[in-house]
Amino acid sequence: MSHIKLRRTRTDRWTARARPAFLYVMYGLLLWSVPLGLIGGARPEVAAAIVRAMRAYFEALPEPLYALFGTGYLGYTAARAWGKVKGVER
Repeated sequence: MSHIKLRRTRTDRWTARARPAFLYVMYGLLLWSVPLGLIGGARPEVAAAIVRAMRAYFEALPEPLYALFGTGYLGYTAARAWGKVKGVER
């Protein structure tokens, strides 16, 4: 319990920005669809080339990296939910 209280009182900026940083990346990916849609309306061949390049990039990332991210994210979510159920976290 004292460890959790200590974590709450620390002003570690890296820890405080960890969750928002992930959300900002996801928002960025979603918002990228707006200009890509506009490009697709004006120049479909350019939009198709952009999509092919992005797809190639994401497919080049190794599968274990995706698994690690998913495991870490789901593990964090489960631990956070368990802490709330136990009344340890707000």
